[in-house]
Amino acid sequence: MSGKKTWSARRVLLVAVVLAFALGWTGFRVASRYGMPLTTNGNEVGGSFRLTSLGEGSVTEGDFRGYWILMWFFDTHCPKDTCGPVLKTMSDAYVALGKDGIRVAPLVVTLDPVNDEAKQLQDYVLPLGHEDVPLTAAPNMIERVAKEFHAPIETIKAPDGTTYHRPAPRIVIMDPAGHYAGTVDADIGTDGLVSRLHELAHHG
Repeated sequence: MSGKKTWSARRVLLVAVVLAFALGWTGFRVASRYGMPLTTNGNEVGGSFRLTSLGEGSVTEGDFRGYWILMWFFDTHCPKDTCGPVLKTMSDAYVALGKDGIRVAPLVVTLDPVNDEAKQLQDYVLPLGHEDVPLTAAPNMIERVAKEFHAPIETIKAPDGTTYHRPAPRIVIMDPAGHYAGTVDADIGTDGLVSRLHELAHHG
């Protein structure tokens, strides 16, 4: 009788181990294919993300707590006279607001991670917006984050025939606690962006 009980206990333990392994493997396969689960954190727009910063490894929304996040989406095939002014606006706003004690994280995310490698992102972004933080990730993660931040996922053609992803028409603003604070038109210009951040920082 005792031996029978011991065998039953062993069988239960074996089944539990096999089940745990199966669930763990399934979770691993899902994570490998789709990336980390994202959550809106209760936001109407925006939420969690895990992206790759050039030379600094992965970053999440938690790394920017205490900063006003400016989130914008584009790709490096975008004509520079279209996307360049937005990159410059975000970078210049970072400098201007920093002088006023308002900490800003200007994050610019590629919509074309397959073709936009690290050097391409660096060579395109930094001369136009030297304070901007270029970010990338696996294609499925980019698609999910873009959807979370209401950025378009569609391609268009430049006058010279070059195909590129339509840049986001608006810059998303997240407050220092990670809450959605609103959006501004991507072509707002430095003065307009600085003014809007002052309003949000001082009046909420």
